[in-house]
Amino acid sequence: MYTLTKKFHELTTNELYDILQLRNKCFIVEQQVPYQDLDNYDKEGHHILLYDTWDNLVAYVRAINPGVRYKEPSCGRICVAEEYRKSNHYDTVYDELMKLGDNLGYKVWRAVAQKKMYPIWQRKGWEIDREIVEDGIKSYEVILRR
Repeated sequence: MYTLTKKFHELTTNELYDILQLRNKCFIVEQQVPYQDLDNYDKEGHHILLYDTWDNLVAYVRAINPGVRYKEPSCGRICVAEEYRKSNHYDTVYDELMKLGDNLGYKVWRAVAQKKMYPIWQRKGWEIDREIVEDGIKSYEVILRR
């Protein structure tokens, strides 16, 4: 396993394809939520990719620069390929996200967490800021202070 952290313009065509394929599978196909995945936030931040030894994308998360979606930096689209969900790969990309934030001096993060996924975020110290509905899904806007 290995991780890559890249800005949008640094991604190869294959890496971008891998990201879009995994996000599409996890969020649109598995969750059956038709939504506009390409929201222009991808261009304004970093992408953390976890690959297995056969170069299959296992897990992913994006970090969005402060001042783009929120005044704080934000993260989202965190996903793990179905066949790898019983492992700790969510933690691996999350830890890389926090390292990136530490390197960039980020003290506060903001994100949107689906209600059913909030316990995972809560375990990492995220707190609910407010309830929202995003893409037809009951969610929370959450905040992390480090």
